[in-house]
Parts: sequence; structure tokens; C-alpha cells
Amino acid sequence: MWDLDTTDTWSYVVFVVASAALLIYTSMMLFIIVTVVASKILLHKPTSQHELGDVVPGVSIIKPLVGVDPLLEYNLESHFKLSYPKFELLFCFHSDDDPAIQVVERLHERYPHVDQKIFIGGTNGIINPMVQNMAPAYSAAQYEYVWISSSRIEASNEIIYDMAGKLQKPNVSLVHQIPFTTDSPGFGSSVEKIYFGSAMTRFYVSFNVLGLCCVTGMSYIFKKPLLDQANGLAWFGRYLAEDFFLTRALHERGRMVMSAIPARQNVGQTTVCGFSDRMVRWVRLRLNMMTAVTGILEPLSDCFPLGIWAGWAFYHFFSINPFIFFFFHVLSWLVLDYIQLRTVQNGQLLFSKGEYVIAWIVRELSSTYVFILAVLNPHYIKWGRHTYKVKMGGLVELVEEKTKLQQL
Repeated sequence: MWDLDTTDTWSYVVFVVASAALLIYTSMMLFIIVTVVASKILLHKPTSQHELGDVVPGVSIIKPLVGVDPLLEYNLESHFKLSYPKFELLFCFHSDDDPAIQVVERLHERYPHVDQKIFIGGTNGIINPMVQNMAPAYSAAQYEYVWISSSRIEASNEIIYDMAGKLQKPNVSLVHQIPFTTDSPGFGSSVEKIYFGSAMTRFYVSFNVLGLCCVTGMSYIFKKPLLDQANGLAWFGRYLAEDFFLTRALHERGRMVMSAIPARQNVGQTTVCGFSDRMVRWVRLRLNMMTAVTGILEPLSDCFPLGIWAGWAFYHFFSINPFIFFFFHVLSWLVLDYIQLRTVQNGQLLFSKGEYVIAWIVRELSSTYVFILAVLNPHYIKWGRHTYKVKMGGLVELVEEKTKLQQL
């Protein structure tokens, strides 16, 4: 009798696990298909200048800066070159000896007609260094529309007209850009581009089409009065992932709309290790904010783990050869990701199809490696010159380096 109960229990467990695999696999395929179709419809079809109407809303562009990146001057100059009729550039620095100040001053001499201001020192008492840096500029912003644009973002007239035009609708609280990259040489840059152009957009586009809150803080524009209703920018400085909580608060106050133009991160050549380190930080943040989703669903929804799991499930229910299933599963994702990448790119890729296949495989394999590294030390994140301890729920505290070493 004991053996019979054990057998029945085991059969039930197998059935539940296999059914979960089919459910997640079907959901993922639906997300991918929705993303591919929606991207074809929505991307690279921006709001035109004429759709803004006679009264053009003013835009305060906040640029938090720390140090000089290889392409910083080029990225900042793209903001000075904007021909939008009513905008201001608000540059934020932690200290007056930051070398990026000279870059801003040099550009202002080149474009003296641009309304720009420099803020130094930040606001004390805010843990998140980026929010601490931006807080004075946010308080001084003279326009209702605030565009937070990180130092790596390349701007254009097409982008600002599209985002401001979409934000004009009364029920819209925020407009954001899909994170993407410019073309840079090197294998690491190819891996990074494939991640942002395909793997990340599997969820990003489909979630936004479904009306869910899925935003990154690289480039987004919002209505300042609505954020002020949610305690203002400085209040979210208690979180390291301020964009997650800030956009969630704005989502409660209106619709969030995706810009037709992806955000072009222009940082020059990167390495696979540099890309992986960045992904580890992001996973650690998500582990503390969305533990169940990031700790269970994310690793199981990656191409290779999901293919193995679903292959076993299809064999269990339908006697389909798991090796054949896995081959066609990987092939279909490889092709669909390429189609999606070309849609986001909206032009010729810098690498060949053969290089794409190799970089895509490396990216998919590295996702499991990144997850393991993040789980082994989930609460400590090195960002810039400081180390932070992220608590469950997203709250953060600054940790001295020697304290961290004692705890490891």
C-alpha cells in the first residue's frame, strides 16, 4: 500500500512539473510572437513634429554625469544639437573637479544659444548616487515634462518629438525607450547588442503591449506634477533601482507608452566580461525586488533551460523525441530573435549571420552563468566607487568596503 501511494504521488508530481513546463513554454512562445509582430507595427514610426500642435510643451532634460566616457562628448553634443523649440539641459555632477564639467562647458561655448545649467554636489541624505546627483536639477526644472537621459544615451530630434508627442495625451504619465545600443566593433559589443535587441525585448515589448509596467531608467520622459504627487524624485533615492519604483508609481497615475525609437546606448567597444558584470548587477537587483519571478521564472524561461525542460514534457505527454524537439526549439528562437533584432536595429547589422549565431549562443549560455553569480551573493552590489547592500523589497544601504569583505 505504501508503494502504491508513493507511485501515485510521484506520478502526480511528474504531471504537475510537466504541465508547468508546457504552460511556461506556451507563454514564452506567445510573448515572442507578440513582440515580433508588435515591434513591426510600433517601432520606427514616431510621432511627427506636426502632430504636437501649435503649443509645444517644454522639456527639461536631466543628464546625470560622473567622469568621462570615450563617447561622452559625442553623446552630449547630440543633446545640444536638438532643434526642439523649448527645452533646457540640466547637467548634474557630484563634485566640481569632475572632468565631464569641462566637456559640458566646451559644448556650451560651441552652442551658446542652448539653455543649460550645471548642478554640483547633489542633495544630502539620498543613498542612490544617481538620484542624489539629479535631485537639485529636478527641483529646478522649469518645464512640466522631464526627460531623464543617462550619459550613454544619444539623442535626436526624432526621439524628443516622438516622446513629447506621446506624453501630450491626457491619460499618459510616462513615455520610455527600449534599451538598445549603437554599432560598435568587437565580439562583446555583438553579444550586448543581441541581448538588448532580442533577449530583453522578448518581454519588454509584449509586456508593454499588454499594459504591464516594464520600464528601464536609461531614457524616459514623464509629467513632473504626477511624480510630485508620488513624493517627488528624491523620495525614490532610498532604492538602488529607483526607476522600477518610480515608474510603478507613475503607472498608477496614468498609462505608460513605449517610444517608437529605441534608446541608443553609445559607449564604444565593450567586452563579454564587462557585459556579464552589468547583467549580474541587474539580476541581483531584481532578485531583491521580484524574488519569485527572478529566482524561478527567469532562469527557467531562458532558451536552453526551457528547451530541455519542455523537451522532457513533450516527450512525457506526446512521446516526441526530446533531442529533435530541442533542436527545432533552439532553431526557432534563433531565427525569431534575429528577426526581432533586425526590426529594432532598423538597418544593416555590423556582424554577419555566422557571427550572430556564435554571439547568440554565447549570450544564451552566459545567462545561466550570470544567474549563478548573482544568486551566490545576491545582496551586495558594486556600483561606481561604492558597495551597496540591497534588502528584500529593494531598500538599500551603503556599505563600507571593509565591512563587505568581513561578511563574505
